[in-house]
Amino acid sequence: MPRRWVTPIYNLRTTSGRAVVIDVTTSVAPGLPPNKVLSEKVIPFFQARRVTRILDFGAGALRHVTPLLEAGMTVCGVEFEAAFLRPAASAALADAKLHPHFSRLVWPHNFLADSRKWDGALLCYVLQTMPKDDERRSVVRSIFKKLKPDSYLFYMSRYNQFPIRISSAQRVEDGYFMWPKRSVHSFYREFETDETHELFEEYGFRRIRSLSERGTDQIFLYAKGSGTWI
Repeated sequence: MPRRWVTPIYNLRTTSGRAVVIDVTTSVAPGLPPNKVLSEKVIPFFQARRVTRILDFGAGALRHVTPLLEAGMTVCGVEFEAAFLRPAASAALADAKLHPHFSRLVWPHNFLADSRKWDGALLCYVLQTMPKDDERRSVVRSIFKKLKPDSYLFYMSRYNQFPIRISSAQRVEDGYFMWPKRSVHSFYREFETDETHELFEEYGFRRIRSLSERGTDQIFLYAKGSGTWI
C-alpha cells in the first residue's frame, strides 16, 4: 500500500497548474437505492454457491449492505472513517449495526490488520473516484488477498457518462475533478472495458460474466480460483 494513503483528502494540481482539493468521500451519493443487478442476479448466484461472507469495499452510504444482510449474509463494510461519519452513511450505519451479521472496518489500518477471509467482495463505483493509479492497484491487490481461494468479486463502474460536460480545464492526474465551483471536489476517471479486465487479470481475477444492462454500465463478475457462472 502507498505510505501516504491514510486520508481521503488530496491536494493536487490540474494539468494547467491550478491547485485543487479532492475529497473522495464526497463521491458518496446519498439516497440511491441498491442496484437491481445485485438483488436480481448476483445475490441468487451467491446463494446457489453458498457464498455467504461478503466484503463491501468502499461501501459509501451502505446501499448494497442492506440487501445482502436481508439475504442472510455476513457483510463487512470498508470505508474511510470520514465516509462513515458523513450524514449519507451515518443513519444507514446505525441501522446496519443492529444486525448481528454486520461489521465494519476503517481503511486502511483496520482493514489491513483484519485476518478474516471472505467468500466474495463488492467493488461498486470505487475505482473511478480514486485519483491515484497505485492506490487503485492496492485496492485490487488487497481484496484479492482477503478472499478465499475460490471466491468472487462483483464490480460496477460507468463509462461515457459525461462525454460533453467535463471541461479540459478540469483535467487532473488521469481523470477530472468534478464540481468546479466548489472549494472541495470529487474525482472521476473512466475505464474502457478491456482496461478494466486487464487490471483485474493482472492481480489474479478472471471475468466470468458481464451483467451490464445499458450503455454506460460496466458491471462484471470476476472469479478468484475455479469459479464459473454456470
